[in-house]
Amino acid sequence: MYVIFDMDGVIVDSEMVYRRGHMNAARLYGLPEDAMREASERVVGVTIDLERKIMIDTFGSYPQFDVDKMFRACREYFAYIVETGKMELKPGALEILRSLKERGVALGLASSSARDVIDKELGQYGVLQCFDTVVSGDMVKRGKPDPEIFLLCAAKLGIPEEEFGEVYVIEDSYNGVRAAHAAGMQAIMVPDILPPTEEMYGLAVAVLPSLADVDEWLARR
Repeated sequence: MYVIFDMDGVIVDSEMVYRRGHMNAARLYGLPEDAMREASERVVGVTIDLERKIMIDTFGSYPQFDVDKMFRACREYFAYIVETGKMELKPGALEILRSLKERGVALGLASSSARDVIDKELGQYGVLQCFDTVVSGDMVKRGKPDPEIFLLCAAKLGIPEEEFGEVYVIEDSYNGVRAAHAAGMQAIMVPDILPPTEEMYGLAVAVLPSLADVDEWLARR
C-alpha cells in the first residue's frame, strides 16, 4: 500500500480561507460576488496558471479587473491568516499521518500549490517530515484533472506502474479525484467545501466524512 495526499482542504483547512480571500478581492475591486463565488468553486484543486485563466475568463470584461492586483490581494489575505497562526490542520490530519508512518506506509504529498506555499502552510506544524516525497504544482506542466502530478509523485516514491492499483489518493476536489482515477490509482474523497456528486461516487473507491474514517478504512485493507 502507498498513500498520496492532497494538501489544501485535506491536510490543512485552507480552501475556505482561499474562498474568503477571493470574496475579499471581489468586494475590494467591485466585482460581482455571485460570479466570484462560482469561480472560487471552479478553481478548487487547480494550478495557479489555470486559476488565473478561470479568473480572467470570468472577469476580464470588467474594466476595474486586474488579475495581478486580485491575486496580490488574495496572497496578502492568505499570508495574514498563516502568519497569525489562524491556518489550522484538518481534524485527524496529524493522527492519520502518524498512524500510516507507524505502519510503514510510504507517503507522498501532491499539491497544486507552489512549493513555497506548501512550506508556509505545513512548516509551522512539523508534518512535512511525515512525507517521503513532496510534489508541488510548480513541478508539473499540467494541473489536475491531468494525472501528471500523481504520476510524478509515484515515480518519486519508486512505485512501479503495475502497482498503481495499490496507491490510495486522498482528495477533496473533483479535479483531484478525476486526476487520481486517470492515473489508475484509487481515489478516496473526503469532501470539504465541494459536496460529492454522482460522478465522484463513480470515480472514487470510497467517499468518507473525515480523515479518521480514512485511517480506519485503510487499516482494514
